Amino acid sequence: MKKDIKWVRSLQQKKFRLESGCFVVEGKKGVEEGLASSFRLHSVYTTDADWASKHPETIAVSSREMEQMSGLTTPSPYLAVFHQHERNVDIQSESVILILDGIADPGNMGTIIRTAEWFGMNTILCTPDCVELYNPKVVQATMGSVFRMKVRMMSEEEMSRLLRPSDYYIVAADLKGTNIYRYDFKQKTAIIIGSESHGVRPAMRSLVDEFVTIPGSGKAESLNASVAATVFMSQWRCSND
Repeated sequence: MKKDIKWVRSLQQKKFRLESGCFVVEGKKGVEEGLASSFRLHSVYTTDADWASKHPETIAVSSREMEQMSGLTTPSPYLAVFHQHERNVDIQSESVILILDGIADPGNMGTIIRTAEWFGMNTILCTPDCVELYNPKVVQATMGSVFRMKVRMMSEEEMSRLLRPSDYYIVAADLKGTNIYRYDFKQKTAIIIGSESHGVRPAMRSLVDEFVTIPGSGKAESLNASVAATVFMSQWRCSND
């Protein structure tokens, strides 16, 4: 068990996630979502004897052992390790694609993925400097959506080669542009959300057909990236209902 503890704990670090091709999920909902998904299970642990009896693949552990494996301040009784799984992206069947440019905060990334699923989106493209999809904090914030959403990292050049021939109208969140509440989203749309600190950067701005803004009247400099993404996704949903 000591080897298990050390290895699971090591997966809190990106280096070991990349080496092993595995990632950690903590919490009952996330673990159960993973078990019901197409992701291949490596191992699952719990301190809940009743739950373990219903899941024969489970390894029962003590509270102390769970604390040693967990990356949470308050460990959950449920923890699983899954093999990473890159889902194929077929944009031809998608009416909307979300593009994340330089989103570095794990909480924002996870929340955006979860929200995108809520609004009926399936595909998210991320620039290479976005936080890693299998970062434990990202996984935690998705609340299970990580197992269903198609999330791919690719360069700006790859995105251009993918989107341009497919007639996507590319819009980007910006402080100056068309008022989003007067904007009518096109049938095939790619929405770019930049980071709070840099916004949509020059390499991505060159792809944009139109900039769209969320009007405000307060003194705050900008919206949180996940909040801005939510507003855009909500307005896209309203335009297509």
